[in-house]
Amino acid sequence: MRIPGFSVTVGGGLLPAAVAVTLAAGCAAAGGGDGSTGPTAACDTPGYSANEIRLGFVYPDTGPTAPSLSSARAGFEARVGEANAAGGIHGRKITYIWRDDGGTAEQNQQAVADLVDNQTVFGLVEATTVASGGAEFLREQGVPVAGIPAEAFWADPRYGNMFTYSYLFTNGPSVTTFGDYAKEQGGTRAAVIQSDVTADANDIGTKISDSLASAGIPIAPGPFVYNPAVTDPVQLGQRLRAAGVDVVAAAFAGTDLAEVIRGIKAAGAPVKVILTPSGYDTSLLRRYGPMLSGLTAAVSYVPFEQGGPAHETYLEAMAAYAPEVTSPNQEVAFATYILTDLFLDGLDEAGDCPTRAGFIHTLRASSYDAGGLLPGPVDLTKDFGQIARCYTFLKVNTAGTGYVPVPNPKAPASNPDQWCGTRLSK
Repeated sequence: MRIPGFSVTVGGGLLPAAVAVTLAAGCAAAGGGDGSTGPTAACDTPGYSANEIRLGFVYPDTGPTAPSLSSARAGFEARVGEANAAGGIHGRKITYIWRDDGGTAEQNQQAVADLVDNQTVFGLVEATTVASGGAEFLREQGVPVAGIPAEAFWADPRYGNMFTYSYLFTNGPSVTTFGDYAKEQGGTRAAVIQSDVTADANDIGTKISDSLASAGIPIAPGPFVYNPAVTDPVQLGQRLRAAGVDVVAAAFAGTDLAEVIRGIKAAGAPVKVILTPSGYDTSLLRRYGPMLSGLTAAVSYVPFEQGGPAHETYLEAMAAYAPEVTSPNQEVAFATYILTDLFLDGLDEAGDCPTRAGFIHTLRASSYDAGGLLPGPVDLTKDFGQIARCYTFLKVNTAGTGYVPVPNPKAPASNPDQWCGTRLSK
């Protein structure tokens, strides 16, 4: 929906909001405030005036990471436009100013400092891989942030002002979810393939290994290591066949993941489950096709393949407020839409004139499910810095042309594709 003539502040200028990851019917309710459109009383909170709440948005519009994050701003604009069409937050319109961090920590620090000190924004949404550049400044200033947890500091309890809905890197325990899935698919013995190139992949691989063991699936002694420069994928597949494994977990993505799968199939290893947290990639299917059949990707949100009213609302918001994005079913736009909704949800819950500290306290004490776009609710206190408990598992079809959600026979009828485990003790 559109409010004729309404504009949002962008980079110091005005752009029409009418045509400018993810939510839906529930998202609009989560961030829509009380639906009133009249002016409200001014307050002394930074970024607040009688009629608006000013936010900052940071992402790499230039630099080496710009291509992969280019759709992030569209997801942010779609959620802001949707909120404003519903009346804003407690009668105030959301305006924003964006800054380019160029994909560097130094420029990120400069960008967030400018937004806070000079533009006086209330808080920020960051879709970047270098948020660590300005993180300490934002922590010291007590500025609330929602963003992509692409760096380990997001899980650090010192940064309680920084919010996200799922963590990639954490020192906490694993969950039973991966093991529950593998066991349900008939898995009996597993191998976890490590990387001697990316240490972060090994951390995630260890979490999956712990989860498989919790389900009574023994881990074959290794190590099983893949290095694209020196490893022969077929020889690795032969070692997996000799180890008698029928479950293989790998925490890397792209060509490396595809080559490992090629080696497994070429060696004739009788693997029932190939599990990865980073295999949801339609470009990979276009490139490798049927060779990837049977691969299972774990995602911590409800994917487009599952669909539903929440996704329809997201697609409508993207069409209305970010029409330049011709393919809105992109992970980055989708995730940034959810992160923006998370921040707006905090604004709604914090009341008419919150302090930054009050906003952080209120949102941190909340439970959040993005209006049905997450496979299960996230407790923003108990789950802070922890690996997600709930996932949707997507299996590549036989033709290698798409992903199919795998139902959980133990899930509620209202959400048959939900896989939620329990957190393991350390």
